[in-house]
Amino acid sequence: MLPSDRRWLARAFELASLSGRATAPNPRVGAVLAVGERVVGEGRHRRAGRAHAEALALAEAGEQARGATAYVSLEPCAHVGRTPACTSALVAAGVRRVVVGAVDPDPRVRGRGLEHLREAGVEVLLAEGEMARRAREVVEDYLVHREQGRSFALLKAAASLDGRIADREGRSRWLTGPEARRHGRRLRCRFGAILVGVGTALADDPLLLPPDGPKGGAFLRCVIDPSLRLDPGCRLLADEGRWSPVLVYTRDDGATAERRRALEAAGATVVPIEAGGKVLPVREILEDLARRDVLGVVIEGGGRTAAEFAAAGLLDKVHWYLAPRLLIDAEARPALAGGPFPLDRSWWGRIAQSQRLGDDVLLTVYPAPDRK
Repeated sequence: MLPSDRRWLARAFELASLSGRATAPNPRVGAVLAVGERVVGEGRHRRAGRAHAEALALAEAGEQARGATAYVSLEPCAHVGRTPACTSALVAAGVRRVVVGAVDPDPRVRGRGLEHLREAGVEVLLAEGEMARRAREVVEDYLVHREQGRSFALLKAAASLDGRIADREGRSRWLTGPEARRHGRRLRCRFGAILVGVGTALADDPLLLPPDGPKGGAFLRCVIDPSLRLDPGCRLLADEGRWSPVLVYTRDDGATAERRRALEAAGATVVPIEAGGKVLPVREILEDLARRDVLGVVIEGGGRTAAEFAAAGLLDKVHWYLAPRLLIDAEARPALAGGPFPLDRSWWGRIAQSQRLGDDVLLTVYPAPDRK
């Protein structure tokens, strides 16, 4: 891969990352058309059902696409869906060479796009190493959705240095500063759902809406509530959030029929899940969200809900906002409240990035499956 290949492929990643949840169930994709050191066309997929990144880049390039190199963050599709096949468009435009960040795991694509291009005489280069890793990171939620049949699970936690998310009275406003809070809210623009436990919903009475509102695409607000304790008059079910459905996951035991009717009358969708005990199987929640075309969900709390996903091995990524303060109280609310787990069963991760957000530090952590 030439230095110019890395530069323009990185630009394709950048374009793809500008897109948010509205592309679901499609992936975020960016495309760049270049002739030597000169870019002649760019595009990114913005919303499901609309033009793909490659088509937009080709339209901008026009006749300059002939003989150009196309840089695409994810393998171009070779099938006709709501839009034409991108591989056919690239071949018809006379593109000489295509550099691809990663293979699309969707069974309708999965290598067929690369094969189609090669059969048409187009030179194809697939990224390796660091560039391949960056390509997968752009669509990490889409990859989990397609490869595992469930939604990508991102844990978001704002904690003190001693691992507390609230004081003993449940007060947490504001543990972190405004920069960290804005960063955390913007995650809702990227992922199609947010999930909290009923304890958090009762204590905070949050709206859980994304800052970009309906224009950013469909967004689900989810509550794990095994005994249906959620108040039908809560802010989650207020008129201002009616565009964003509320899903309440509960036990499928018929013991709460009256409360279920009250919540449904208030606008919630109650989703019963078969459970052997008080704890709902969180994998089934992620699988249900995947069937609803949610590529990724932000898990916001509280400590018990976070621990259930961690214990099940279903955290794909962690955003840990670390505030430089100590609550110094054994009764303060912990960021994870589960277990007990011995040291040799603890959750291992690898810190991929750390960054300052005002006075706070954001740690981006991925699971480390090779650690025992």
